[in-house]
Amino acid sequence: MSPVAVYATRLAALPKALGILELHPQGLPLTDLADELGLAPADLREVFMAYYLADLVELGSFGLPVVEFFAPGGRDAGAEGPGDDAVPVDAQWVRVLGADPERELGVDHLTGTQLAALHTAAVDLLALEPDNDVLRAAVAAFESALEPVDTDGSDVPGTDTAQALYRAAEEHRRVRLTYSRQWHPGTRERVVEPYRLVRTRRGWEVDAGPPDDVAAVRTYLVSGIVDLEVTDETFDPPAGLDELLARNRAAEPVQLVVPQESRWAVERYAESTRVTDDDEGDVALTADLLPPVADRLGLLLLCCGPDAFVVAPESLAGAGARTAQQLLAHHAG
Repeated sequence: MSPVAVYATRLAALPKALGILELHPQGLPLTDLADELGLAPADLREVFMAYYLADLVELGSFGLPVVEFFAPGGRDAGAEGPGDDAVPVDAQWVRVLGADPERELGVDHLTGTQLAALHTAAVDLLALEPDNDVLRAAVAAFESALEPVDTDGSDVPGTDTAQALYRAAEEHRRVRLTYSRQWHPGTRERVVEPYRLVRTRRGWEVDAGPPDDVAAVRTYLVSGIVDLEVTDETFDPPAGLDELLARNRAAEPVQLVVPQESRWAVERYAESTRVTDDDEGDVALTADLLPPVADRLGLLLLCCGPDAFVVAPESLAGAGARTAQQLLAHHAG
């Protein structure tokens, strides 16, 4: 299913799918849910994968259902129902967390923050697909129920570059780009194979190859692309691309204690957070960090100040000091 179809299905069928799952707290087999919705299981899996991987907002923080995937079979031998957590691309069961059977899912019941998140997702896609008349009509209908707005996504920073990457990914064309690296000084020219374009809290990002000895997939911030040229060279996506992309965005949990006034830094650098202890002075939490974990954690700790520290894993306890030494050495030169 193309990215356009994924998002279109998401807008049309996802609320119904989540509503059904909220009535089944133990979850449902993906095939049964697909039959109920009149979708192919592979298409429904792709819809959930898009929702599961979308990094537009912290879904749970705004009351939106969080999707959880399970392996077949029960937690106990011979038990019926979902079992342990499973890789989304292989899982045969799905459910939502924090389900409330008495709560009807619908736009009329969403908060302003939730409506803004849905509108942002639609406008982001429209920015990439300006000729998508079906989506444009859907956005117009959505906006007609709100305060008058006039946006077609053209004013979203990086839209032109994002559109070029989106079409290159659709057509499997290699792209030559000059990139200002986030974790190292200077720029570098590379020829990449764009696999997928996503919109996160950091802005537009592209997951790209080709695989090398360091990483199977690399992520580039569109805001860091200084120059871009779509070439006539084509490429074949690697086998198991969905699993590679999911693994590339698999975050590592890090347990931290930070001052209350520094929680903003954790929210900035982490993909998601879970508070384990909260008092007036400090907050203990788990932050899920994407690679390069040590670099992100180092910047996070510097922002939080000397009273912040790592609880686990111990191997990352010195990340803040290492980052400080690197900055001192760089600026001393």
